[in-house]
Amino acid sequence: MSDLFKILCQDETDLGLFGICDDKPHQRAYIDNSDGQKWTAVISNKFNRKIVFTALDNSIEFNKANGKSESRCEGILTYEETIIFIEIKERTGDAKTWARKADTQLRNSISIVLAKVDLDIFTNKKAYICNRHQKNLNESHAVRTKKFQNETGFILRVDKRINIE
Repeated sequence: MSDLFKILCQDETDLGLFGICDDKPHQRAYIDNSDGQKWTAVISNKFNRKIVFTALDNSIEFNKANGKSESRCEGILTYEETIIFIEIKERTGDAKTWARKADTQLRNSISIVLAKVDLDIFTNKKAYICNRHQKNLNESHAVRTKKFQNETGFILRVDKRINIE
């Protein structure tokens, strides 16, 4: 796809079920297929498509003009014509607060990547806010998801489960 996506920042799988973990401080998020208790995002890949996870946070440096690090999401899933930006939150309580921060991180990540990589090869563009401590989130974030899609062109879902179609 681009030199932006370093092979050291990538995991690949075609497993039917796996998770994305972000449980190691100051290290990148990664694919796990052995310990479902650690999974913050659960990926259901019923057609066993080849999926690439590219970690962004704690992996690829994006700096502002002043040299400080840009806020960014955990990473990106890509397969066939689909790209999915993923932000992981491990929060309970007021969903508006943590979802607002996640929304900002996703928007920022999309902007950074769009400035460096042509994403026109992807016809399906999505973004997920994943929080295993919350259930049935899409209904409570209808306004946020509609606004996100109108402003970024990416479909936003707030759910811990990502179904690969």
